Amino acid sequence: MSKKSSGFLVGAVIGGAAAAAAALLLTPKSGRKMREDLMDQLDEVSEGKASELAGIAQSKSSDLNDLAKQKREEYGWLEDRVAGHVDHAKMTSNEFLEGLKGRTANVQEDFKRTSHEVRGKVNDLTQEDIVLNEDDITDDLYTAIENTDK
Repeated sequence: MSKKSSGFLVGAVIGGAAAAAAALLLTPKSGRKMREDLMDQLDEVSEGKASELAGIAQSKSSDLNDLAKQKREEYGWLEDRVAGHVDHAKMTSNEFLEGLKGRTANVQEDFKRTSHEVRGKVNDLTQEDIVLNEDDITDDLYTAIENTDK
């Protein structure tokens, strides 16, 4: 329902209520009878407006439901496509993680092996007497050795 037609409808309801109230006020009746008539007419207007609004809401709800169904049918292929991409991404990331775990294990084993080799070489060096010729010593190292002797 457009704004113009709903504005017209509200105006018509208000105008009708005002006309009914004027008619009741101008008709000679007792105060109690007039109040009862006014309340009856107010109830009728309220019920009519409420049922009208309920009908509009039901109509709009039905329209929106139909539109949602139409869009779901229209774009249903997108859901399948996205699901396929998500599944592919999961599979690829799992493969990547498994490969990374394998490479990490290999690096860890290489590090352990190299560490043992270095320890062995260090132990071998500490076991052997190392003799340095004067030509093997740099000037800085030679100066440092001389200073430690003093």
